[in-house]
Amino acid sequence: MAKIEVKKVEDQLNHRLLFSVRVSGDTDHMEFPIGIQDQGSPEANEAAVLASTLAFAQSLESAAQLRLGAGTHR
Repeated sequence: MAKIEVKKVEDQLNHRLLFSVRVSGDTDHMEFPIGIQDQGSPEANEAAVLASTLAFAQSLESAAQLRLGAGTHR
């Protein structure tokens, strides 16, 4: 099972926050930035980052399946 680490990187203009999301598997890892609107609390911010991460992962899965020719395989 993959491990997910969420770390706040910086406060940006207009109440935006930048986070670093690191996903580690058994043999490899990916790290990418996720920017969100400040949700008002650390817990709500983490939930928003994780929701964005999940949506990105689902889009990545779909794109990879299409590229591999397995668009309907799930």
